[in-house]
Amino acid sequence: MISLDTNVLLAAFDPEDACHLQALQLLDQVGSEALAICPVVYSELAASRSWEGLRAFLEKAQVDVLWDMPPVVWERAGRASGEYARTRRGGVLPRRIVADFLVGAHAEHHGLAVATLDPVVFRTVFTGVRLLSP
Repeated sequence: MISLDTNVLLAAFDPEDACHLQALQLLDQVGSEALAICPVVYSELAASRSWEGLRAFLEKAQVDVLWDMPPVVWERAGRASGEYARTRRGGVLPRRIVADFLVGAHAEHHGLAVATLDPVVFRTVFTGVRLLSP
C-alpha cells in the first residue's frame, strides 16, 4: 500500500500547480497499488476542500484514510523531528513542520511506502520507508 503525501494530491488535481505533471507521473508510477493517506494529510486536504467534497474525492479516487495513529507514531514523529533539526543545523536542509514527520512516522508504523514530491524528510530520517518520488 502507498501512502500519498499532501503535495502529490494537491498538485495532481491542480493543472496550474508547477508540479502538476510530476504528480501525475508519480501517480502513474504507483500503478495499481492500493492508496491511503494518514489523518494529517486528510486534515491538510480539508483546508482546501469542503468535508463532503473531500470525502467524495477520496471515495472516487479509491484512497483510504488509515486513521490509526497510536502514541508510538506521535513519539516517533517527535524523535524524527528532533533528529532532522540536529541534522539541518547550519542550514544545509530546509525547515519542515511536524506534519511532515507525522506522515513519515505513520507510514513507517504501518509499513507503507510513501509517494511524495518532496522526499527530503523521508530520505533524512525515515530511511527504512520505501519512497516513490520524481
